[in-house]
Amino acid sequence: MIKLIANGFGVLSTLCFILSFQIKSNKALFIIQSVANVFYGTQFFLLGATGGLFNMGMQIVRNLLLCRIDDWKWLHWKGCAPIFCIPSLIYMIITWTGWLDLLPFIAFTVGTFAFWTNSAKLLRLSELVCVAPAWLLYDFVTGAYGGVLNELVILGAVVASIIRFGWKGLDDPDFK
Repeated sequence: MIKLIANGFGVLSTLCFILSFQIKSNKALFIIQSVANVFYGTQFFLLGATGGLFNMGMQIVRNLLLCRIDDWKWLHWKGCAPIFCIPSLIYMIITWTGWLDLLPFIAFTVGTFAFWTNSAKLLRLSELVCVAPAWLLYDFVTGAYGGVLNELVILGAVVASIIRFGWKGLDDPDFK
């Protein structure tokens, strides 16, 4: 029963992610994805997947900080993204049990560097080639089938947004 409830949270997360990639504002994307990450983190908590849970928490903090990137100039410093990835690295090292622990770290780190560029293109490209595939594998192995659905839908939503706005259209300043 707990797995069913957990995967229900994964489905709620999926609905948020679908919406997030269809909005023409990185700030709105960050906010909606933070809500999605609360659902996704709850799923990992219920499944005992602590690496996923920790990195969902880090993603929420990252996304909310990036909502303020225009107001807080210190967030423009090039060292912010790598420094922000250090807690995830430390957590992975401390809780290491095997190769599976690498996946949330890789997804979080690549996503953080892409998100910090504030580039709609890099954000979507990172989701397509690394972030979603890493989470997809982690979700499958940990039994987070709502997360598997989520990552498959994210991949589809990213492709749909590229088709909808066009690759060159993602350079539009409205995406900032």
